[in-house]
Amino acid sequence: MFLYSNNSAAEQKSQVDKAEILVDKSATGRERPWREKKMANQLLALAYDKVNEKKASRLRECGTFLAFNLREDGTKKLTHMNSCRVRLCPLCAWRRSLKVHAHTVQILDAMQGEYAYVFLTLTVRNCAGNQLASELDKLMAAWQRLTQRKAFRVAVKGWYRGLEVTHNVNPLSASYDTFHPHFHCLLAVNKSYFTSRDYLKKADWAQLWQRALRVDYEPVVDVRRVKGTTSAAVAEAAKYTVKDADYIRPDDWDLTVDTVKILDFALDGRRLVAYGGEMKEWHKKLNLDDEVDGDLINVGDDESKAALTDREVCYFWHTGYGQYIRVK
Repeated sequence: MFLYSNNSAAEQKSQVDKAEILVDKSATGRERPWREKKMANQLLALAYDKVNEKKASRLRECGTFLAFNLREDGTKKLTHMNSCRVRLCPLCAWRRSLKVHAHTVQILDAMQGEYAYVFLTLTVRNCAGNQLASELDKLMAAWQRLTQRKAFRVAVKGWYRGLEVTHNVNPLSASYDTFHPHFHCLLAVNKSYFTSRDYLKKADWAQLWQRALRVDYEPVVDVRRVKGTTSAAVAEAAKYTVKDADYIRPDDWDLTVDTVKILDFALDGRRLVAYGGEMKEWHKKLNLDDEVDGDLINVGDDESKAALTDREVCYFWHTGYGQYIRVK
């Protein structure tokens, strides 16, 4: 393996040029972004050198070796990946998002069309970085209060709740370098809900959320009936907690380090996703593991039905050339 070779740079480049670079495509032909996410992971590790050296070390070891079984149709099934599980790691966040999506789809499939669905977004006002952790405390407490309200318990039979935090990185914006925490929620309701006395209009949700937050302003909420398939709503609900472009800013490294420090502290130990009611019950029945801290290899993105072969292919991350190279 030439990763550790003492050969000249020219000789190593020649070897890389001749090597087989990882191409991992889904059954539909979509290429999985291994290289893109590992490159972002490396930049994040540099930022963590100034935030938390232990996490920086874990990040550098994340995704350095991948093993796949080949299928008869030429697609690959991931069988091994070393994961750092740092909350902000782009590699782990990508795999985590796929897993949340797959689990939620499994739960809805198991519920067999028994319910209708509502997509609900609950927000608060933007806050400064030094207020983010306390705002997240308030947000989590408000969600607990909301789910205990009679109107919620009567109307909602099951729910998924995912946290997203966006960061304004536009220097021309009046809210530049502020954070916007909010919840994406998928609610299961009776099919008769939209014509029943239990129906909650947008204004009702805004009022319920304001009371749960205990604020003196009316927070922005967005509520939509899910029509047709639930796939688009699940995809929206399963978004990354924080997009890596919101905290990795190569053109402003001081902002990158400051943002990583803020988010690392604010997200530490948080329950990023949660299920309740019927969705929680089906999560248990299906024996699904934890979306955040569980297995990040089998994440439900393997759509191929083709049979597995006994052929295994392995790739290591070549830091110098920024590519996954096949192990011969």
